[in-house]
This record gives sequence, structure tokens and C-alpha cells, in this order.
Amino acid sequence: MRKLPRGLLIAFEGIDGSGKTTQIKEVADRLQKMGFIVTVTHEPNHNSPYSQFIKEKVKKHRDKTTPEQELEWYTLDRKWDLEVNITPALRKNHLVLVDRYYLSSAAYQGALNEFSPEYILERNAFAHRPDLWLILDVPVPIGQSRIRVRDKKKNEDQLEIPTFQEKVRDNYDKLAKMDIGGEVIRIDASINEDKLTQELISIILKFIDKIVADI
Repeated sequence: MRKLPRGLLIAFEGIDGSGKTTQIKEVADRLQKMGFIVTVTHEPNHNSPYSQFIKEKVKKHRDKTTPEQELEWYTLDRKWDLEVNITPALRKNHLVLVDRYYLSSAAYQGALNEFSPEYILERNAFAHRPDLWLILDVPVPIGQSRIRVRDKKKNEDQLEIPTFQEKVRDNYDKLAKMDIGGEVIRIDASINEDKLTQELISIILKFIDKIVADI
């Protein structure tokens, strides 16, 4: 077992179809085989009491939900995830991987033109800052083609349309240059899946070595 001197939080981010969920599962599996204790979580979290509101009212019926209410549900879901999953795992010195975090809120809800990304970051000031952000970047057409393969039935998520995804991708580019806490690395996620996994593992292992050396 490879023990860390402290818990590390790594957030996986990117537009829809960037491969985050596929990669985080593969990366977690490989790191566990290397002996690391890994905790994986995702936001919105299906187990939180707020996920049903997000799934039904935000993703399917956006016209019936105010931007402020939407932001509040995502914020409450994140507080729940921190309390139930992230903070306890970090206290046990786990390597914590989260599939979407507050950068997603800033990128996606910022693209609705109701709130600035800066305002959304301020609303998430309570959240534990990641040690490392991994932004999986793909052109929107590639992301869209992956979504079509992934979703065998008609897509009901209004946030996945190409024009909106272009705004989200632009926001990720802007946010990566801001002080959002932690180190930020953007990765070309349009490459072969296995090569991408290898690159992510390499980045994470080098980052762990650097953190250990600095302690």
C-alpha cells in the first residue's frame, strides 16, 4: 500500500463528451492497482438529496427553473458531497478524484449569461480547493460525436447543444488562466483513450512526487 502524507484532491473537468467519466474510472482503477487508496466521487452526486431536482428540473425543464434556484441546488449538492465523501476521505489521506467540481458550475452556469464565473466562484468559496485540476479539452464537434454514441436515446439535456458547449469550452479556457486554487493542467483529450489514460496517470504520479518532496 502506498500511503500519502496527506489527502490529495484532484478534479476532472471538461465539456460534455470530453471523456471525464470514462477516464476517471480507468485512472482510479490503475492507481488502486499501484497501491494507492483512492476515493472517487462525482457532482452532481446521485446519492445526494438534491440530485433529483437537478436531474428533473434543471436538465429537462430549464424553463421552469430560475438561475438562482439552479445555482443553489448545485451548491447544496456540493456541500453534501464535501461533508459525506470528500472531506472524510481527505482526512484519511486518500487520493480523492472528483468528476466535476465547482469549476463546472462556473463554466456551465457562467455560460447562461445570468451570473459571471467570478460570482459563481465566490459562491463556492466554502469548497475545499483541489490540489490539481485536470481539464480534458476536446473540440465541441468531437464531444458531440461521443455524446451521440454514448446516448442511444434522444438527448434531453438542454446544456449539451453545440452552441452552449462552445461557450462552456471558452469559459474553461478563461478560468484556467484565473486564480481558482490549485494547479491547473489542460490536456488534449481527443487522443486515443489508452494514451490519454497513460498521460493522466503520468501527470498524477509526477504531481504526487512533487507534493511529497515539498512536505
